[in-house]
Amino acid sequence: MTRLLDRYMIDGLVAEGLVADGSRVRVMRPELRSVPAHWHDYYELGYVLSGTARHVVNGVPRTLRPGGVFLLTPTDFHELHVAGQAPLTCYNVVVEPDVAERWLDRALPTPSGAAGPPWLLDDPSFGPDFDRLWRESAGRLPGAEALADAVLGCILIELARRCADPATSTREPVPGGSDPGGDIRRAVRYVERRFREPLTLAEVAAYVHLSPNYFSERFGQVVGVSFQSYLQTRRLRFARSLLASTGLGVTEICHAAGFNSPSHFGRAYRRRYGQPPSAGRTPEPSASSGPEATGGPGASGLG
Repeated sequence: MTRLLDRYMIDGLVAEGLVADGSRVRVMRPELRSVPAHWHDYYELGYVLSGTARHVVNGVPRTLRPGGVFLLTPTDFHELHVAGQAPLTCYNVVVEPDVAERWLDRALPTPSGAAGPPWLLDDPSFGPDFDRLWRESAGRLPGAEALADAVLGCILIELARRCADPATSTREPVPGGSDPGGDIRRAVRYVERRFREPLTLAEVAAYVHLSPNYFSERFGQVVGVSFQSYLQTRRLRFARSLLASTGLGVTEICHAAGFNSPSHFGRAYRRRYGQPPSAGRTPEPSASSGPEATGGPGASGLG
């Protein structure tokens, strides 16, 4: 029997707003051991203070070491395996999606080729900003909320400047660069955050304040494929990553990727990849691979 990936919710981690407009952000400094594959409904920003770990993001392993910075979106899944006896100590920032995207929309340019998160970077120069964010998050001084928001924005914008490049990002470029008003670019980012949910064309059109018919036409012109084709392809890519890097069963992956029917998922997968989903499955993870984060899974956004 396969184990469902854990999904951590911001409601269980952040009770009230931290930044100036009341949006929810929580800054933590946990000591982590190992954390099994999971995802969450928020952006996760991290900076490593000490320790070393193998960080697997969307099935791709990277090494986390002191000075390592990362930003993950609600559509990314990841796991952590600490090397050696010492825990991984890090700043871990849980960020409500609207807060992260408010800053990222300013930092990511309109021209195509700018690739969004996940971003992973080794750069100790981010350390002082994370230290400041940690101090201001206590909220004891006048203006702490506004300053915490500003410091968070500085970190996100600087990270975007250094990572939003097709040569360094692990995410495919977001289409919509030729969209003068940015409506389709915003729609694509909306899909990227919610493709695992039951999305409809009408819902996304309403989000960018366009009629469904005009939105459908504009989406095809700007992105180069229909809305439904883009949505299905995004779900299939996510499902393929899960198949290649987790022990989840095909039915669990079908629903995790946003498909309602295993038979529909199977047909779509065969059309795109030329083989059934079961051909890409990995062995089930051992039952002993449980989370060992200090304070339990809910104590850290990375847990």
